Amino acid sequence: MTALGYKKWDVIHDTTDYGKGHNTYFSKYLGENGGEIIETFGVTADQQDFSAELTRTKDLNPEVVYFGGLTPIGVRIRAQMEKLGLTAQFEGTSGIMSDAFIEGVGKAAEGVIALREGAPVEKLPGGQQFMKMYAEQDYRKSPEAYGPFAFAAMDLVLDIIEEVGPDRKKVRKTLNEVKDRDTIVGKVTFDDHGQNSIALITKYVVQDGEWVVWEDSEYATGKRKLKGM
Repeated sequence: MTALGYKKWDVIHDTTDYGKGHNTYFSKYLGENGGEIIETFGVTADQQDFSAELTRTKDLNPEVVYFGGLTPIGVRIRAQMEKLGLTAQFEGTSGIMSDAFIEGVGKAAEGVIALREGAPVEKLPGGQQFMKMYAEQDYRKSPEAYGPFAFAAMDLVLDIIEEVGPDRKKVRKTLNEVKDRDTIVGKVTFDDHGQNSIALITKYVVQDGEWVVWEDSEYATGKRKLKGM
């Protein structure tokens, strides 16, 4: 985003550990990359009305509103931004990357940016196999952002249970020692915090009612423009 020329942000995050974590690390690395945060708002997971935060945001006139949280709150914030005439670019985490977000805000979803761990399912090492198996189950909804990761996590846990037996301590110890493990989402190596240290982040933008990989979008080519560009 800073490479595109954006300089000033307002941050809105939910007050769960998920939202707080995104706020902490986003704020840190945005500053290191030349961005400035004008103000930060923490909101509760069940909050319905964001008029106070968004009116203040409109007065501050940031170029980007960054949201660290999940789809339900993201829908409310983006919709209420539109009603208030707040024209800043909207940027979110993988937590808003769902069909429900696009359905919830309608046309206002166009041009929204989000970043997600991993790559599009069809580009993952085992993506085609996963989608084939998923289709065979005849689920009504798509696997969305975390479907392949959930599958990979459960597959890993089950393999380790088979390896060491149904012993919780042994399973945890073995999981903590996982290094360069092949999964359908790529190699997995857990660090001291239990996070996969082999990072892969993909940029997305909503184009014509769909989440599109940034590099494949008309926004990347300049045919379409993000807000403020």
